[in-house]
Amino acid sequence: MKKIGVWLAASALVLLVAGCGGGGGNASGNMSSTETETNTSDKITSTNANVVTLSLVNTAGTVVNSLSFGAGQSLMVKYATSAGVPIANTLVSFTVTTNATAVTLSTATALTNSSGVASVNINPASAATVGAATVRATAGTVSASLDFGISATSVSLGNLVLGNSSLTSGGTTSVSTTATANSALASGVSVAFSATCGTLTPAITQTDGNGVASSSYSAVRSDGGVCSGSVTVSAVAGGSTQTNTLTVSAPVASAVNFVSASPAQIYVLGSGATTQSIVRFRVLNATGGNFPGAVVTVSLISNPGGVGLGTAGSTEALSLTTSADGLVTFTVFSGTVPGPLELRASILNDSVYAVSKNLTVRQGPPSQKFFSFAADRYYIEGKDYAGTTATLTVQAADRNGNPVPAGTVVNFTAEGGQVSPSCTIALIDGIASCTATFSSQSPRPADMRISILAYAEGMKDYVDNNKNNTFDAAGDTLTEMGDAYRDDNDESMLKQYDPGEFTIERGGALACTGAGGPAPAVANTCTGTTATTVRKQVVLTMSGSVAVFNDPLVTSSKITFKLTDNNTVRPNPMPDGTTLLATAIDNTPLNDLACTVKPDYGTTIGGASAGTTSVTINLKDCAVTDEVTVDVTTPKLNKTSLTFLIE
Repeated sequence: MKKIGVWLAASALVLLVAGCGGGGGNASGNMSSTETETNTSDKITSTNANVVTLSLVNTAGTVVNSLSFGAGQSLMVKYATSAGVPIANTLVSFTVTTNATAVTLSTATALTNSSGVASVNINPASAATVGAATVRATAGTVSASLDFGISATSVSLGNLVLGNSSLTSGGTTSVSTTATANSALASGVSVAFSATCGTLTPAITQTDGNGVASSSYSAVRSDGGVCSGSVTVSAVAGGSTQTNTLTVSAPVASAVNFVSASPAQIYVLGSGATTQSIVRFRVLNATGGNFPGAVVTVSLISNPGGVGLGTAGSTEALSLTTSADGLVTFTVFSGTVPGPLELRASILNDSVYAVSKNLTVRQGPPSQKFFSFAADRYYIEGKDYAGTTATLTVQAADRNGNPVPAGTVVNFTAEGGQVSPSCTIALIDGIASCTATFSSQSPRPADMRISILAYAEGMKDYVDNNKNNTFDAAGDTLTEMGDAYRDDNDESMLKQYDPGEFTIERGGALACTGAGGPAPAVANTCTGTTATTVRKQVVLTMSGSVAVFNDPLVTSSKITFKLTDNNTVRPNPMPDGTTLLATAIDNTPLNDLACTVKPDYGTTIGGASAGTTSVTINLKDCAVTDEVTVDVTTPKLNKTSLTFLIE
């Protein structure tokens, strides 16, 4: 009976321990698990529960629940039996299971000591890291997990170190500081650099693995200006600020550049066009920044005649001071003689200088006398077709026959159809010209004649009696002309402006005669000055596609007729490029004569200046009853045929 009682007691112990087996995480981070051993010789089974306890402790060994950068905190594991007996010399592995990049471990494994304790150091990934993470410690088959926070860390900056505390104008130097947190070098800290003058690159950066933040200071402002004198450089991280002071030497002027002349081409006095140009030079320091306060001497080095600096007619050198952006600005006035104009701007007693570029005094704008307007065809097959085109060409020269400047704009207006609004003069082989396009479309005047006016700003012609190359009202002879207009009824015998016709008014009211095309002018609108709207007019005809044979005369030696299109209001010539083919038909084979058409009648007609085209077809060896067929074909292949009988 006694043996049976002992066995029952042992069995009850097994059941009791088994009931307490297993474990899990808790607020203190402790976890326990069960390991089982079996004694087969005694057939008695005993169970022992080993426990892993995981804690976050500070340098004093006190358990904490928050981690901060550089605080020297560690993860501590105690491994023991369920009875609290330490288990020594056991490998413990540590793993960050949540937010693994937020923290770093000094090592991933550690061995328990005689007290069953193993520990590793833990630190936030950087001083700027905040949040939370989870770590797990495993000894044998037993694990425990611990959640903890990562709190913001107070950062301190060390002295701001300058590579050089004395800089030349526009110079550069290195800038650095070291960040610490809880006396530890702090990486990943955002540091902002600034200066009372100049720039830092980068302006914001993060500390490296050694806690160092570096930047480069330049004694040049963002607008290109340079610093001088005492400059304070600052570094700020959180609530920590460090400053240092450096000295920058005063800048010196080192270069002068030509900036612009607007416009680059001006015209002689009395031309009626622009006679002044605004010129700019800029002074720079050694780094290429703008230099204010420099004294600049401006002088004429090439004067075609009568050019003035600052005021009209003055050739005295100018002494100017650069503005805050390093500029000197002044006015150049043209004289009476055309030619290249050069200016010199110098500093430092003329040892440094620059010369203007492309500044020219031109003879003058387009002259009415030298304004030419023409079309490549004057009769287009446009009465019955839209989109038939003609090319318009304008050539323009000044009063001495020299080309006007490239970029001069010529405008167009048309009575009907459609015309390009303008063209811009270009110099081709030294000749000033430009082209535009006219296209047939509605509206179409009843007579199908389209007046097209080309016009531009320019000057009237005059006789320079005193030979000073400018117009003097007291002694020179001006060829007056009134306002330009488009003479739509160009064939009118009156040759005068009619109300409603397109006009370019200039406000003149002096008495003068008017004129019709090709240079239409409104009477009594003269100004007494040389400035005017230069103009020329051409007339294009939108010819029909059907030929009409008028007043035919037939003999055995020739056939004559007048050829027009089929416009009933005003018969017009056939379109330019219309062809004529005459073919003889010999109906008298018994007379031993072969009726033929001589080849000298021509094959291309159209484009006559008159309203009709007279055609003569010469014949050879033709007799009564012979025939001649005439085919008239337009550029769009519309053919009109007529057979003439020899009577």
